Amino acid sequence: MSAPTALRIAWLVWGDEPGGVASAVLNNGRLLTDLGQRVSLLSLTEGPLSTAARARGWPVRGVQPDGELHARYLSHRFSPRGLLGRAAILWRLRAALREVLAAERPDLLCLPWPDLMPLAGPICRELGIGLVLEMPNTPSPYPFALNQRIYDAMSRRWRIRVLANSDYSARHLARVRLLSVVTPAVDAGRFDPTRVNAIPRTRLGIPEDALLLAQIARLDPSKGGVLLLEAVAALAAEEPRLHLLLVGGPLASDYAQALRARAQALGIADRLHWVDTVTDPERYWATADLAASTRIDAEPFGLAIVEAMLMRKPVLVHALGAPAETIDDGETGWHYQQPDAAALTAALRRALAAREQWATMGAQARETALRRYASPEQAQRYLSLLRQQVVEASAP
Repeated sequence: MSAPTALRIAWLVWGDEPGGVASAVLNNGRLLTDLGQRVSLLSLTEGPLSTAARARGWPVRGVQPDGELHARYLSHRFSPRGLLGRAAILWRLRAALREVLAAERPDLLCLPWPDLMPLAGPICRELGIGLVLEMPNTPSPYPFALNQRIYDAMSRRWRIRVLANSDYSARHLARVRLLSVVTPAVDAGRFDPTRVNAIPRTRLGIPEDALLLAQIARLDPSKGGVLLLEAVAALAAEEPRLHLLLVGGPLASDYAQALRARAQALGIADRLHWVDTVTDPERYWATADLAASTRIDAEPFGLAIVEAMLMRKPVLVHALGAPAETIDDGETGWHYQQPDAAALTAALRRALAAREQWATMGAQARETALRRYASPEQAQRYLSLLRQQVVEASAP
């Protein structure tokens, strides 16, 4: 029996996606390339994701020349006048996208954002191109689950398969009938502690004997940076070797200045270490002892958590959303239930008390991450769902 024909799979992106979404697109593309599929990128604007895709050898095509359309689209508020402005821009983008898709004719188009559904849906339906939405977040709790109903209506009208990135996300998309759960691909080879050269602590101004807690995330209030500072300060007297490493920018921001001021006020400025956004997070995980994910609201997946697990780091997580599924409390890390300094401090104290178990927990974390998020079965299931969508698109 001959092997199935390789699919031509394209992602439609804005081009300036934040780190987690960009990593998910690139990781899924790498996984499909490894499975013998052909991947490409259609970018509405030129940005970091376009650059990263080209560096990996992906064909990248710009959809429209006006790089400011995206900013203007986002600037329109959800008011009657604002929605008219969005509709006008959407119409211009749709004409440009139709021209590109008619020329490129991929078998399948992947979307990382729900607001791309009304842009791509009618065109893909017209041209017989399969379409999936790789949902990056859980929908907000609108009254009467209105946004879920809208996603469901669009997915059924244009035959869009919605891929939730965790069981938690799927539960919050319960009204969407064309729904499957597929966690984002992770690069287990890249995040392999036996192959990674750790960033030297001396380069970061961190003592070699420090107990180093690290968080790698975009610098934003929702990531719980203030809570981390307060927890470290609360335990400073109990554990004088405790240090905190924050990796992620932008450092030249009002929020970064506020965090610096808070660390100074708490008396732990010398224990706080800063690094802007990096392209080699695995090297920073390698130099840490523990990882933290302290997002205040629900985390829909948490790619950085899995990357830390692959690097054999036990992870301290706010157990709201997918992290409660990802981390097994007391085995691969520690949960805390409330997004406040007291709960985080108690969990960090618990983690520090278990330091003799960190190596064992880290090894279990990598084994768990490989089994749940990087198995051949998971990769084949993802490809099978994409193939199914190609077949669906060709049906009358």
